[in-house]
Amino acid sequence: MEKHHEIHGFSTREAWTKWLLDYNFVLKTLSNHSYELIQSDLPDEEWIQQYKLNSNKVRAAYQQNEETLNWHIRWFTRTPERWSRSVADPLLTTLFRYVTRMQDLGTAYEIADSLLNFYQPLNDPTAMMKCYTIRAFAGGFFDIIHMSDQIHENFSRARSIYESQFSTLTPEERSMGLSIFDLEMERLFTQLKLGQDIPIHLAEMLDWYYAAVRCKSVVIEEDQNYEFNRVLPDFDYYMGMSALCITSDHCTPQQIDAICQASSLLYQTLSDSADADINYHLRTELVYHMACHLKGAYSEQQLAADLHTFMDQHALRLLTDTDGGLHAIEVVEVVQLIAENLIKNDPQEVEFYNVIQEFFIHFCATRPYSTYMDYISASYNYCYVLTVLPHIRGRQKLLSALLKLTVFRQVQTAMHSIMVGNLAMQILNSLIAYTPETLIGHFGTETAAQVCEKQNQFSQYIYCGSLLHDIGKLLCSSVVNAQSHRLTDFEFQILKFHPVSGAEMLQRIPELSEFTDLALGHHKSFDGVSGYPSDFDNTASSKKIFIDIISLCDSLDAATDHLGRNYTSEKCFERVLTELKTGKGTRYSDVLVDLILTDMELQENIRRLLEEGRRQVYCDVHRLILSEFSFVSCRIAQKSWPYNLV
Repeated sequence: MEKHHEIHGFSTREAWTKWLLDYNFVLKTLSNHSYELIQSDLPDEEWIQQYKLNSNKVRAAYQQNEETLNWHIRWFTRTPERWSRSVADPLLTTLFRYVTRMQDLGTAYEIADSLLNFYQPLNDPTAMMKCYTIRAFAGGFFDIIHMSDQIHENFSRARSIYESQFSTLTPEERSMGLSIFDLEMERLFTQLKLGQDIPIHLAEMLDWYYAAVRCKSVVIEEDQNYEFNRVLPDFDYYMGMSALCITSDHCTPQQIDAICQASSLLYQTLSDSADADINYHLRTELVYHMACHLKGAYSEQQLAADLHTFMDQHALRLLTDTDGGLHAIEVVEVVQLIAENLIKNDPQEVEFYNVIQEFFIHFCATRPYSTYMDYISASYNYCYVLTVLPHIRGRQKLLSALLKLTVFRQVQTAMHSIMVGNLAMQILNSLIAYTPETLIGHFGTETAAQVCEKQNQFSQYIYCGSLLHDIGKLLCSSVVNAQSHRLTDFEFQILKFHPVSGAEMLQRIPELSEFTDLALGHHKSFDGVSGYPSDFDNTASSKKIFIDIISLCDSLDAATDHLGRNYTSEKCFERVLTELKTGKGTRYSDVLVDLILTDMELQENIRRLLEEGRRQVYCDVHRLILSEFSFVSCRIAQKSWPYNLV
């Protein structure tokens, strides 16, 4: 992708389209190759070599992308007075058209945010509508949970303009503007899944649904030969899906009728679309049955029979089908939500319920790695962790499920977490050997001798805490994996939510709640003065010593990673030691820094892990990912599921 040195930006839609699609192609190619490499079954040595080569390619692309973004985009966004309508109008039109395909939504948000300030004094409502929509879409893609209020505000403003200016919009603007309703309904559905303010969100969803249907009816009458009219949002689906998250106690008879009508309209499409794929047929039929159940026209026994039939006839196919697309993901979510709904009233089905949860976890864990799957699995898995995992018993089972749904959907995070665990174990063992008194009071210990006696318990705790400290990154996979360009301010804002996200998940799971502060505090400085989240006082935490260990190990690994962090160069161990000395007592625990500086055996073990041990960790993670795929294949071949799925 060439940088045009003569001009900054472009003055035609065609030129902007070519530039954006070329840039998008570069990012998508890099991303796809990285994902393919993760899932390849190459021998360790060859895989490591390919991983290094891929890292070098991403590093080179990073430099090229930074150059072209600085020239064509940031030249304007960092000095907004440089914008002109000749550049801004075609750029915004292009971005509005292609935002749902963009790989770099951080830059899309940066452009829209800057252009919003440009268009406001020009009193151009249509342009402002596009800016609000792009900002909301980017927020939803990055973190639909914690950006929920901001997403809603942007979509509400976009909707207001869309409806008031509807008659003056072009056919393309009317068609693409339907995304405003589609994506806001997705946000509302996510809130319903979390069980938050159900009556309020259900009423809002109905309001957005009726408005969307009115606008869509006009768009449908437009020339359907337009490319942008070939695939329009399925508003009936989201409205019908709400039946999976509520009971009749949550809604009025009129709302139940509306949900049933929407699901009925969706169900009718099955007879109109004989060529619809099997997964579309299944999810549509199940949603319709659940809506009928909400109205009292379909019994729980019938729903349970539906699920048994599904597991008998379709579960194995879905586990082995990696090309099922969105409808495959949707039908699995529908089955899981119905099971969750039924178990509340029929505890006798608990064994079958557990089988469905096992199926859901394996399905999610074995989806092909892709940018799109990152987006889909983020909110799905977060909602699942908050609503289902608290009811699963057994720490090992919980830990395994949680890691499969979070850390191991981000390979770089998995490698980092294991590295942090290995480093933390070394530091903890040295701490127990030389200053065990610093750990008195934990796990019922009253003396240094008791601390030494419980060394295994301490070790298990710090290692589990290390594996879990970054699980909140589940909700910001798109930011974590954005290693081919510099993070925007907005992307960094999203990234800073991950300690809170992790704490929210752990706090809801009784058997893992003791790790909450470790996730919440690992980006706080030792003295509590700097870092995030700002409203968490790590200095008052009863787990502070463990937070300090993980925080220090997090920095050690991040600073010295020479394989996976393509956006920066690694530091040598000596430089890291110097930084530890500089940050002693402020950024890092003085006790831990002194320990590393004085215990030469510990220091050498840390050096060895950072310089030589990383390769083994990377290979181990690669094998673990492949083993999950082979585990499912083996279970299928042996027909050894706890429930007869054939």
